Amino acid sequence: MRSDGNEPHIDISFDCGTSQTGLKRVEVPGLTYMHLEHLSGTVARTCTGYIVVPAGMSALCINLKGTLIVRAGVQGRLILVPPRSVTYLRGTKLIVQAARGEHATQLLTWENRVTPLLENWITTKVARSNNGSTRNVACNPIDPFYKSALARYEQAIEKITDSTEPQIVSVIYEIAAKLMTGSDQVQLAAIPSDLPDTIKDLVAKVRQNPALPWPLRDAADAAGYSPFHFSRVFKNLVGYGFHEYVDRCRTESAVGLLCTTDQAVDLVASTCGFGTTQGLRESVKEYLGLVPSELRTIPEPLIDGLD
Repeated sequence: MRSDGNEPHIDISFDCGTSQTGLKRVEVPGLTYMHLEHLSGTVARTCTGYIVVPAGMSALCINLKGTLIVRAGVQGRLILVPPRSVTYLRGTKLIVQAARGEHATQLLTWENRVTPLLENWITTKVARSNNGSTRNVACNPIDPFYKSALARYEQAIEKITDSTEPQIVSVIYEIAAKLMTGSDQVQLAAIPSDLPDTIKDLVAKVRQNPALPWPLRDAADAAGYSPFHFSRVFKNLVGYGFHEYVDRCRTESAVGLLCTTDQAVDLVASTCGFGTTQGLRESVKEYLGLVPSELRTIPEPLIDGLD
């Protein structure tokens, strides 16, 4: 499927078969130096496509729903773009897999001359720190470090005025600077930054050691609550229950191993605290719309289109 509407600034194409809904690209009017689109679609089965960002252009992808697997060519490193994440792209050609489920993304594109200081910083200081090579793709979860910047961005685009684009540029500088100096992260267990100390200490311990059993009673004792009261407090503060938080931490750890090692899936499952390989499979599918094997499959159909 190809996008509809006006000729896009960035070429995006997916081969998802006739059973999928088309990729819809709705442009937000009123911007002069930037191009903002809302992308959406529904994928019944994992499909493969590509994204081409022309040289001299950059993009900020604010992914709200759906998971994407991104590779810069067959031998390129794998980058997982989960729901509620932000990705910075500059002058690159990418092979992309879209996981099953609903997808919703905001795509902001601009020519690099709009952000000259940022471009100069990336091609000099960032390149020097990467042994002379430039980094063209970077991804992080929105929560918790980009929430304030994204809130400013949402406020800026709510009503397009003469000051909208300068406000967006300030957000681009903040987000891109953090992304380009950090490592790519998959975070499925994002938590608020203002938790009480007892809860904060507990969730940190779970994240560090997700493979432990973590019975509810022991967690409640550590936090100083009864099990019943702890369950209510934890869900109200964190946004999901304690058992789900543990499962998300285990899945996050497992996804990291699946993407960066060649360990057998059953070994990854046991290492990360899942009782069975099926348990790992179900969790990865629930949170990302993928199965573990799809995190390691190198797509072939559109490779020729990236040459």
